[in-house]
Amino acid sequence: MSKPRKQYKPRLARTDIFALAIQGQALLTKDDQAKMAAPAKHAVERIAQGIATKDDWQDVFDVINRLERFAAMPTVMRNGADYINTIQGVVVKILDRQKATGTKALYHGELEDLRGMVELWVELLGTVTHREFFLAEERATKKLQTVLRAKKPVDGVRVMEAA
Repeated sequence: MSKPRKQYKPRLARTDIFALAIQGQALLTKDDQAKMAAPAKHAVERIAQGIATKDDWQDVFDVINRLERFAAMPTVMRNGADYINTIQGVVVKILDRQKATGTKALYHGELEDLRGMVELWVELLGTVTHREFFLAEERATKKLQTVLRAKKPVDGVRVMEAA
């Protein structure tokens, strides 16, 4: 004789999945925006004062790498590749001059470019969703890991280390 069938018990829907999906489509909150913009603002001000550390420069590099990923997302940022190349050139010039001469002073135009980058970062954080931010951060990290693990130098990529 076979066992009787168990009574059907429907599973409840997992509301946390729905909340996660909804949050992914929501814009970053003001607190999130402030938290993500603060390191870049602080770093640029320390660079302007000539007291920047490697960590400050790392914050600037992180913003540039994320902006580069956002520039590859047409729904977030269009025609940003030229701007990214320009700001990367400015940072390379600053760091090369610091290594060659030891001076931490910036030209007025360089400082304005760095402050403009931070303003763009703050503005962009106000327009992206949690999902878009996560994707940009994840892609920037993956690209950085790929470049750093490469045995040969990657064409068009220059690895910079702050002094």
